[in-house]
Amino acid sequence: MSIRIEATNAPVGAIVSGIDLAGEVAEPELTQILDSLWRSNVLIFPGQDFDAAAHEAFLLRFGQLEEVRTAPEDGARTRYVMYVANRPVDGKEGILPDGEMHFHTDQCYYQIPARITSLFAMEIPQRGGNTLFLDACAAYEALSSETKSRLRGLSAEHVYDYSGSPTLRSDTLDPNAPRFIHPAVIRHPVSGRRSLYVNRLMTRRLVGLDAQESEALLDELFSHMEQDCFIYEHVWEPGDLLMWDNLCTMHARTDFDKSERRVLRRVTVRGEQPQAAV
Repeated sequence: MSIRIEATNAPVGAIVSGIDLAGEVAEPELTQILDSLWRSNVLIFPGQDFDAAAHEAFLLRFGQLEEVRTAPEDGARTRYVMYVANRPVDGKEGILPDGEMHFHTDQCYYQIPARITSLFAMEIPQRGGNTLFLDACAAYEALSSETKSRLRGLSAEHVYDYSGSPTLRSDTLDPNAPRFIHPAVIRHPVSGRRSLYVNRLMTRRLVGLDAQESEALLDELFSHMEQDCFIYEHVWEPGDLLMWDNLCTMHARTDFDKSERRVLRRVTVRGEQPQAAV
């Protein structure tokens, strides 16, 4: 097997071709894929055709799979697979079915977030439902020296209210929703780069600041991070598999016509507790 990896013209992302993920992927190709993931943050594998078992098997080559933790038990899910879908899958309702979704990073509201996230496109609307990825390392590096100094030593609390408003930031929260505090700026364990670790959907406050100062600084950071110069927008095609580095990217979803079918299968790789940049 001879694979080709070509960078996109966007701030993040590389396209991987010449590989069939339903088959056996040799160790040299796995090493090449992983090295490219840490460099490009997002990998795009177009034209794939594989089932959930093969999807799990491929992601397992990169580490321990993370169990589905937040999605409701009666949703379309198994132990490691979750279906982001606006129609039933295997007789169960899909999860996060409709509409826009604010920028976030997966499972930052737990002590151990996902390390790698993957999505496989099964059914895609004619337009909309695109996924946006932003480079949180580049966003940090572009901050002013003054803002970097303000962030030094700060931590952020992340909360995910799945039963309330799971796709858009809300003013109300379930007091029992899962939550965890992580450093606001982390160091990437492979590249060593500093990365902003706050996001519009799930970050509720900066610990140690009063509410007004926390909200103002978060709003400033969100506006800065979400500039086009840091973002790649992926327009899905059926058969696309995307996998991304969940520590140094944030992702979001654009709106789409809810009468059209959108079904994607998600599998994640377990990570480690993010460490503060020093």
